[in-house]
Parts: sequence; structure tokens; C-alpha cells
Amino acid sequence: MPHWIYVLDVACEGLVAQLTLNGVDVFNEWEGRARQFQAKLNPYIIEGANNLELALTPMTDDEGNPLPLAHAFTVKLIAGEHGADPGPQGVLATFRWDEAAMPVPPGELTGVWGRQFTVPAERAFGRWAWQDAPATPPGEDDARALVALAGEVHGALVARDVDALIALTALKSAELARALDTPLAEIEDGQRELFGELFADPTWRVAPFDPAQLAAVPCAGGRMVRVTDPSGGPALVAATDDRPFAFGFLATRYDSRWTIVR
Repeated sequence: MPHWIYVLDVACEGLVAQLTLNGVDVFNEWEGRARQFQAKLNPYIIEGANNLELALTPMTDDEGNPLPLAHAFTVKLIAGEHGADPGPQGVLATFRWDEAAMPVPPGELTGVWGRQFTVPAERAFGRWAWQDAPATPPGEDDARALVALAGEVHGALVARDVDALIALTALKSAELARALDTPLAEIEDGQRELFGELFADPTWRVAPFDPAQLAAVPCAGGRMVRVTDPSGGPALVAATDDRPFAFGFLATRYDSRWTIVR
């Protein structure tokens, strides 16, 4: 059976922007930079109805005044069989924001566009673990469990423990293998290579772990949580002298515990 690829293509300038697919951020721009962005959306595609939603606001200064920047946003979602030209019929959604026709107030993200599209079973990738998680916001026990999960990842980074990181991301790797039609061993080998190179560098260092600096952002209707720093960036950061590294993740309740899935 042919494997389908879903590709997001975005151009953004002078705007704070948030684009979600099925309630999960697939593109963010918080600094108003001019950006061209492309990514495969397969890991967030579900069988049946899928919802793509865009919210925008002008970039402002510290006083809330819009900066004198050009404003532009275009988005296109393309789907097709892997290795084949999808042609015009492969465009599932496209949108160009018109500032004059659709002004948005500064200071708050405002929804400007949404598109629902249907993915049949033969063009999806099976059911994701997060789809069967309870759709409830995290409580105090969940917050403690998410902090503990982030602490496990931090400890593995500090200890340069590749095996621990592979284990902590096992469900994520299994689902990505399905989404991208890639052998699981290939994905895990790529992770081992990446971490092996970083950990072999004598300048490898990991920023201190501070649970008070973690935030939990529910997404996918509460079925997943994105663990971030206070500004929405990756929860954990590290570096070598030549290479920055960030570990951001989404977790879901799976087998009675919070588990990394993206």
C-alpha cells in the first residue's frame, strides 16, 4: 500500500503566529521574524476529520504598540504518495492572510482561518496512543509526574546515558516509525548516533534542572501536554562549544503513567 506524506508549507513575516493541527501546535512564531518553514505532519494526522487552525497578531513593542514591520502569512498543506508528484490535486488546504480584509488586534492571538479535511484509513497511520488518553487538564499529581519525567530526561542527559534516553522515547520512536514508514531500528540508530556524538564531546554540558521553571501546556483537547520553559521554549537545554541542543517534548497518559510521545 502506498505511504502518504502530509507536508506543511508556511511563510510568515512580522507576526506572532500559532498554527495547530488537531489541537497540537505544528508551527509557532513568537518573535515576528521572517520565516520560511516546511515540515511533515504525519505524526499528527489522524484517521477521519482533521482540523487545521491559524491564529495571528502583529508583533508589538514592550508597550503593546505594533512594530513598523511588513505583515504576511501564507500556509499550504499538501498530501500525496511518497515519491510521487502530488500535483494540484494534492493541495488539501491553502490560505493567504489579507491584512486589509481581515485585521487582527495587537496583543492577543486571534483566529483568522480554519480548515477541516478528511483522511481515510488507508491514508492514515493507525491510532496514536494519545488519542485514547483522557481529555482532562493535568492536576497536581500529573504535574508532579511530568516534573519527574522531565527530571529523568535531564538525569540521562547529565549522565550521558544513551540507553536511558532511547527507553524514555521508545513510544515516540515507535509511532514516528509508523508515521514516516521508517524502520524502528533506523530511528533508534539515528538517536544513538546523535546522542553518541554529543556525549563524546568533552565540552558537553546541561543546564541545571529547575522544576519551578517548567510549564505544562495542554493540547489535543487535554490528551497531551507540552512541557516547556516559562516562555514556551524547550523544557531542557544543553550544548557543546560548537552545538546547541534542546529537548522539548509532548507527553500523554499511557499505561497509567506520563510517557513521551512527540
